[in-house]
Amino acid sequence: MKWKPLGFSQLLVGGNPVPIKTIYLKNRWGEKKRYRVSTAQDISGKHSSLIPAWAQLAKSEGNRIGALVRGAYYEWIRIGKLKKIQPYLFVSLDALSKNARRKLLIPLEYEFIEEEDVLLAIEKEDKPYYIASRKSRKFHHPGCPRGKRIS
Repeated sequence: MKWKPLGFSQLLVGGNPVPIKTIYLKNRWGEKKRYRVSTAQDISGKHSSLIPAWAQLAKSEGNRIGALVRGAYYEWIRIGKLKKIQPYLFVSLDALSKNARRKLLIPLEYEFIEEEDVLLAIEKEDKPYYIASRKSRKFHHPGCPRGKRIS
């Protein structure tokens, strides 16, 4: 996978963004709780929008792969009913739903690791991924005869 620098952080991002509406974060008592995530279109924070946030694969300095959650079209995000908004949030892969996690990890050869009750991924090999055609978004696993190699 091709990793690109984010610009305002030490994170590297790769892959296509996936729309998400919920994330699972731990509250102050250590219990996992579901929070709605949306794009905050006005910085004042008075109104919330129904536009879902985007998640994208992100690699930290230690080559640990998680998800970078940010607003649609690089807007800010709002988590739950909090009045505070923020530009982005780096979360572990278990904070996302299974469907969103599966969509994010399609073009990546990965291995899951668990550190401090947090699920992260490590890239096994840096191989190009396979796609049905240049115009489609359907991915195939490496070695599939119907997939075409994209470098």
